[in-house]
Amino acid sequence: MIEFLGSRKLEKEKMDSLTEAEKIRESQKEQSLNRRIEDLISKKFDESGMHEKMNDMNFMMEELAEKMDQLMILNKSNCRQNVNPSARKLRVKEMITLMFQQHGSLSAPQLCKLLNLSRTRCSEYLKEMENKGVLESELKCRKRFYRFRQ
Repeated sequence: MIEFLGSRKLEKEKMDSLTEAEKIRESQKEQSLNRRIEDLISKKFDESGMHEKMNDMNFMMEELAEKMDQLMILNKSNCRQNVNPSARKLRVKEMITLMFQQHGSLSAPQLCKLLNLSRTRCSEYLKEMENKGVLESELKCRKRFYRFRQ
């Protein structure tokens, strides 16, 4: 009887070790399939050109961040209390120049929203820059649009 029980115990251990081996084999197959799927996805991603597009977008985002930093610096410098009026005027004109470089053509209301200036003050700067020959204006549907003179 003891011999019979011992042989049953051995058979059970063999079965357990066989199921463990099968589980290990299944796990290895699954890992192999996952690697192959990842390789295929990576290959398709590279072939689609998305990698280059993402690099281009990252580059544009970095440029945009730099321009935003420049605008923040200019804006902070304009918010100082004891600023010489002519120096403030120069900084505002620099900000206007940056806006026209980025947007091309703008109306006075659009520009005053971007720079947080009053419409009157913004129009004064635009007229002054137009009179100096820096900007030119064009009337479209009762709106005056300004852009750099070519």
